[in-house]
Amino acid sequence: MKILKKNQISGLRKDLSIYIHIPFCEKICPYCDFNKYSKVDQLIPDFTQSLIKEIRWNSEEFNNSKIVSISLGGGTPSYINNEDLKSVFDSIKNNYYLDDKFEFSIEINPADLDDSKLELYEEIGINRVSVGGQSFDNKILKRLGRNHDSEKLIKSLELLSSSYIDNINLDLIFGVPSQTLIQWEHSLKMFLNFSFPHLSAYLLTFEPKTKFYKDLNQKRIFEPEENEIIDMFNLTLEILNNNDYYQYEISNWAKKGRESIHNLRYWNSENYLGFGPGSSSLINGKRMKNISSLKKYIQLSKNKVSPDGLYSEISTISEEEKMIEYIMLNLRLNKGIEHNDFNQKFNKIFIFKFKEILKELNNNFLVESNSESTFLTNKGKLLSDYIFSKFTEEISL
Repeated sequence: MKILKKNQISGLRKDLSIYIHIPFCEKICPYCDFNKYSKVDQLIPDFTQSLIKEIRWNSEEFNNSKIVSISLGGGTPSYINNEDLKSVFDSIKNNYYLDDKFEFSIEINPADLDDSKLELYEEIGINRVSVGGQSFDNKILKRLGRNHDSEKLIKSLELLSSSYIDNINLDLIFGVPSQTLIQWEHSLKMFLNFSFPHLSAYLLTFEPKTKFYKDLNQKRIFEPEENEIIDMFNLTLEILNNNDYYQYEISNWAKKGRESIHNLRYWNSENYLGFGPGSSSLINGKRMKNISSLKKYIQLSKNKVSPDGLYSEISTISEEEKMIEYIMLNLRLNKGIEHNDFNQKFNKIFIFKFKEILKELNNNFLVESNSESTFLTNKGKLLSDYIFSKFTEEISL
């Protein structure tokens, strides 16, 4: 991987997305491996000022770009106070050109939502909200370490339903230890009651460095049986398909025309800037990654006058890496890999280059191929990590 200097990255004159990482949480969930911090509220004011500096520092190079989507993630963006959030948005508004129809999304915790936050969201132009509900069952919520119960989740969703926002996503998790099919069905049907246009249904993964991973290895908890996961996934397909939602990505379902613009741009490897500790940017085939340490991020921001000092890495993406990312990201999408697009991008014939892998995966009913594309089957969507590894091994030979 070739390492580049910042001045070797040319400025943009086209659509751009922005991701802002706000790493604060009231408590750390046992399954989460994102860059996050709890019980450090005293650092929020300094973090906010550091974030504003980083946003401003990048504006000279990118202020002629058109911002088509902004996503506030974390962590828990709804955890910080209204004044800090408004000052972050003002720094973007004052330094970048925002498209008239840009998607502005925020992830929220049900425990944080109230009328004052909704008033602020409307004031600054947030037009999409993603709610980290995870379940409508109190036993599952407790097992996931959430700081809300089902009653609070329902109240927050009712508050959103009566607000100005009509583009609402709900996050739900299945495959939780001891979760039953009946509990999962209840959560799906509760989601339908609200008629939201989007659902993210995530299969729980046991990520290294999380409490769940440690508990799993020490046999304090156990993964659900494979047949239980399959039953939950098939139930999801049945219920959502019967209610006019379509699966456009492995974990994401939407009504037609209500897909997440920001997420689609990410999965299609479009240009985006990341702000905040641990965030990444992708600019014209080059990747910059910020340092992850919150305290170091704040300290360096106080001493530097450009974003260079915040990067832990600036690198160009090799052809092999581009191909791996292209395959992984496109197979996540329902449309899969479009053969002509792959052939043009990499000057290789997809079905010839991966002939043996495709034969194996087709024989095991993990992918389907036609003259135009290759895409995951429903069975393949549950084994996507294995499928990705097969392509990665072949490309890396």
